[in-house]
Amino acid sequence: MPHRPIFHPRIEADVRVAVTRYAECSVSLGERFKRTFYATVDDILFLPAKNAVKVDAEIRTRLIRPFPYLVYYVAEGDVVFILTVQYAGRRPAYLRSVARERLLDT
Repeated sequence: MPHRPIFHPRIEADVRVAVTRYAECSVSLGERFKRTFYATVDDILFLPAKNAVKVDAEIRTRLIRPFPYLVYYVAEGDVVFILTVQYAGRRPAYLRSVARERLLDT
């Protein structure tokens, strides 16, 4: 049974930035990113423990294949908190700090 998602309030802005970036290359590529993001979230909700803990003791990541973006999330009970979506090419310390900050906001 899939878990229930709770999206951080800034997730929409994260996705919009990535969609805009890809849509500048091709409108269909922007839409493909958006569909792939939501398909990745669905996969996370089905089996959240599948992905390794990457930040502190609770924040997990999942790559949005074939795009170089990471979804950061926390699974607690039957709820999955989707914290942020970030370009994977950024400095790892920055990515971890964004995920930690957003976890504190939830």
